Amino acid sequence: MPFREPQSDNKSRVPWGYFRRNVERGRIALMVAIQLALIFTVFLQVNYLSCRRHTAWDMTRNRRFSVSDTTEQVLKGLGAKVHIVMAFLASSELHGEVQGLLEEYDRLGGDQVSVESLDLSRSRTRLSELRDRYGIEFSGDQVVVIGENERVRLLPVEDLVKRDAATGLVSEFVGEEALTSAILEVTERRQRKIYVVTGGRRAEELVRIAEQIQPLANAQNARMEGLLLEGREAIPEDADVLFFPGNSVDLSERELGLVRSFWEERRGGLVIFLDPTARTPRMNSLLREHGVAPRGDRVLSVVSIPGVAARKTFDVPVSFMPGTGPTRDRAALSLVLQGQTESIDVLAGDDLLISENIHPMPLMIAASGFWGETDFQDADVSYNPGLDHGQPDPVYTAAAVEKGMLGDAALQQGSSRLVVVGNANLISPDGHTSQVAADFTMSSLNWVMNREALVGISPRHPTVFTLSVSRDQLAAVQTLAIFILPGVALLIGAVVWLRRRH
Repeated sequence: MPFREPQSDNKSRVPWGYFRRNVERGRIALMVAIQLALIFTVFLQVNYLSCRRHTAWDMTRNRRFSVSDTTEQVLKGLGAKVHIVMAFLASSELHGEVQGLLEEYDRLGGDQVSVESLDLSRSRTRLSELRDRYGIEFSGDQVVVIGENERVRLLPVEDLVKRDAATGLVSEFVGEEALTSAILEVTERRQRKIYVVTGGRRAEELVRIAEQIQPLANAQNARMEGLLLEGREAIPEDADVLFFPGNSVDLSERELGLVRSFWEERRGGLVIFLDPTARTPRMNSLLREHGVAPRGDRVLSVVSIPGVAARKTFDVPVSFMPGTGPTRDRAALSLVLQGQTESIDVLAGDDLLISENIHPMPLMIAASGFWGETDFQDADVSYNPGLDHGQPDPVYTAAAVEKGMLGDAALQQGSSRLVVVGNANLISPDGHTSQVAADFTMSSLNWVMNREALVGISPRHPTVFTLSVSRDQLAAVQTLAIFILPGVALLIGAVVWLRRRH
């Protein structure tokens, strides 16, 4: 019987190479699983952040889809919900412009602002629901702003634009101004009232001043009216602010009592532009006792040019001061005060005023090289340390005061506020006011009304950019687009084809 060598059981023994390959495969599979899990986690995180903390960039030429700081603060500070309905035809001229603006309001307003876009030709069921509930007639393109208390403000499309009288074309888009004003109207209890106190200034100058401020006030749910204090028994009950635009006639004792009562007891606001050429001792006494004393000097400097006699200049470059007042968001801005300006002594940190809960603060500071000259009528002037003001002390040209109730250091029970400027022409009577000066004035009016959310840059008016192209230029563009560019593309294609063939 032939002998057979016993065979080893190779099948029961696992080669080491096979085991190593399986381990490597398992490691690779594990790494792939981890990578997929990380990718999925990052994907979820990116989507979550994009929903909760997203931002937008406006790359248009004139920032047409951006809103001002004022509107942004209004939207972020809303205490009530607002629903905005855009009812437009899809073919409307302004459909894209309005829709882009409303998307920005929706983004900035968060949960407090909701936007609904409806097509007048298709969304008839929803339009009927709104008509039955709010009594709205959708007869044309319009935006409807609905407050939480069901107050409704209608904005026809023509309220959002300004048109050229000659051509009928849109010259300016004022949608932000109209929309912000409508939101304030449906969320605030009432429209704010600003009274312009007349007193010696010419009527035509007052009209021009009011014409420049009224559009800004309209955009923030406020209205301006004239007020003559002479013969009045009391300040109107609906007054929120008394605005003195450079009055040249002083208050009488009775009128001073009315103003003081309005400011201290009713906690109304005061915005005072001083006329340095006028004698107003009673008005100055009211300011002085609250730590912002007009000095009766003139802020000036001497300009020396080689070969030319030195001369005085009264146009004062000023910078805004940081702080909690109306210049809160303007610390980096500056402007030039035209005409004559007097300096203001600001007693910030005075112990006696602090004990009475009165807090003065400077708002504007004159540029280096300017001082408060007391002998300003002389032809030759120079700084006199014993008589003049400034150098090296700062020269302030505007200030603010906040006065709270005694014992209320945090001003939690409300406060009386005033702003004083030592220049009568901050709002130019000839109609050429700078945007910075107009914004500062409107911020001052809002600040003294305790409207903190509106202390910012006023709404902008993006203008329509028109590119004028002559007939010859249009022909050149058409030739370039129809013949030259396609010809160049064909030539390049032919060259590439020939090179590949050879």
